[in-house]
Amino acid sequence: MSLIFYAGAAARCIVPTPDIVNNSLHSNMTVRFDEQGSRLQTKALCLGFNERNRILVAIDNVGANCTHCLLLRQAIADATNTAIEDIVISSSHSHSTPFLESPTKAHPYFEFVKTKAVEAAIDAVKARRPARIGNATVNITDASFNTRVPQHNGGVKYTRDFREGLASGRPVDPRLSLVRIDDENGKPIAGWVRFAAHPACVIFNAPISAEYPGYLTDTLSQNVAGGVPILFGYGAAGDVNCIPMFGSETDSAKLGQRLAEQAAPVFKNIKTRSPKKFSSVSCDIELPLDPMPTLETLDYEIEAVRAFTAALDNDSSLEWVLGINCNKSWSVQAKKAHVAPLAEWATRVKQMIISGKTLPKNWPMPMTIWMIDELGIVFYGGEPLVELGLELSARSPLADTLVIAMSNDCDAYLGSDEDHKRGGYEVHTATRYLKLAEGRRPLPYAFGAGNCFLDQCLRLINSICHEQKM
Repeated sequence: MSLIFYAGAAARCIVPTPDIVNNSLHSNMTVRFDEQGSRLQTKALCLGFNERNRILVAIDNVGANCTHCLLLRQAIADATNTAIEDIVISSSHSHSTPFLESPTKAHPYFEFVKTKAVEAAIDAVKARRPARIGNATVNITDASFNTRVPQHNGGVKYTRDFREGLASGRPVDPRLSLVRIDDENGKPIAGWVRFAAHPACVIFNAPISAEYPGYLTDTLSQNVAGGVPILFGYGAAGDVNCIPMFGSETDSAKLGQRLAEQAAPVFKNIKTRSPKKFSSVSCDIELPLDPMPTLETLDYEIEAVRAFTAALDNDSSLEWVLGINCNKSWSVQAKKAHVAPLAEWATRVKQMIISGKTLPKNWPMPMTIWMIDELGIVFYGGEPLVELGLELSARSPLADTLVIAMSNDCDAYLGSDEDHKRGGYEVHTATRYLKLAEGRRPLPYAFGAGNCFLDQCLRLINSICHEQKM
């Protein structure tokens, strides 16, 4: 094809039948089928520039790890004759979706999702036609809150109450970012929306649902975009949740529809244009990890969890252990299940140390950057906390730079040095819930990891800018 810029999009429903869902993959986050929320979909967007295709596949899923993403990208690459480095898998991180099984065992749900993702990608490539692109932003208030509330002792509390989070004054990213792609006659081909708030309204024992991203994109598509696919991108929101948390499916629907109503007039008035530049780069960036804990530290942590678990039988109101807090209203059984992986991880690491094994000092993370004129999109495999996303946007030489988390992997959180200093669930203990699984990060990120992330992003962005000027 001799087109300068072209685009095509397609979507497939990925609502599974109950018989192919394995709810035992997570002890608390499960889905039920007696009630359904917004439909789960996989949406593919193919963007071409000077004969080179790039494909973004957005999936309504809590997360697809590196292995899942490599299998998906390879299948799409083979089916569409696209270079694998030009394919991005982006999970919505919606918490009311089934977990993907390990590909090394029976995996009917993952196979179902892969089949539909490949179908959507093939159709998106076939649907390519001359296109124009534009973007805009609308700021949203009272839709998200920061879950990390600083404590007087220098630590941090993970709050599940949006009122407490808002009162803390901790930052959120208010930007609802919109991209519109039209054909040459101004008719929409596709849209894309990014918001930085966990799609985690219901969380436990939830109706199967794409949550607010599904309601948002479906409403925007139907009301403004003529029914074309609208993709969702999950922003840098490791410490930001939607309002409310532990709500209902009705709350999730109201939020998604309210966001769509606020986005609609802005999306409708976006002026699209033929881009002059479209460049990209894909690589792994190395981020430093904390050093291996000592045997004394591990013994202390194992005993702390044991003592907390035993004390719950006499006082069910207890909530704090190892600097993280359970929800006060949880049952004793739920609290015990929540903290058990902390001791399990410490026990396994202790066994590794005694047997002479070591853990890595650095961890590679996938990153892909797309730059379309003055719009930069940073696809990152983990969950940066909100301040890193805001700082990257502020320091970038581009007019608009957006982080899309949970892309080509689903690693846990990455924070600033101040976040690391305060500790807490996101930066200290979240990796323990990965249970030292193969291919998963075994240790928290070290001091300096957040700055390393920012520096690597800016280096890549600046290198693309330099190449475009040559």
